[in-house]
Amino acid sequence: MMKLSLRAGVLVASVALVAGCATSAMSPKDAISARQELMKQQGAAMRSIQDKLKAGQAQAVAADAKTLAETAKRIPAMFPAGSLDPLTSRAKPEIWQKWPEFEGYAKSLESKAAMLGATAQGGNAQATQAAVAEMGKTTCGACHQAFRGPEIKK
Repeated sequence: MMKLSLRAGVLVASVALVAGCATSAMSPKDAISARQELMKQQGAAMRSIQDKLKAGQAQAVAADAKTLAETAKRIPAMFPAGSLDPLTSRAKPEIWQKWPEFEGYAKSLESKAAMLGATAQGGNAQATQAAVAEMGKTTCGACHQAFRGPEIKK
């Protein structure tokens, strides 16, 4: 339990740091780094959700769902105009060309993650798994399909 609390504390501190960076004027390079860190945090939350579901801990998913809802609020600020660099970022130019759609995915993630948290608190593993699958398909997956380019070869 102590390890989980420590991990949660580090995650909250990291998110706060990233959020602070997003609110000040950032260079394109800093914006790319900040959003990549935010996406890594979201990926870690999704992996944690899957691990908890596999372990039969549906209620424990609520904390990760809260992390996703909170970080989703910060996504649009992590993509300021001019922060396109195909050498270091998979962000497609379509993000800025279709900004309302992009922003809509972030807002949808926020609301669906909040709904996931509420579902998870009920402890029904099947309903929680269904909410995770639906959220992943209609928010994360859909946004990545539309706005994330191929892996960058290094």
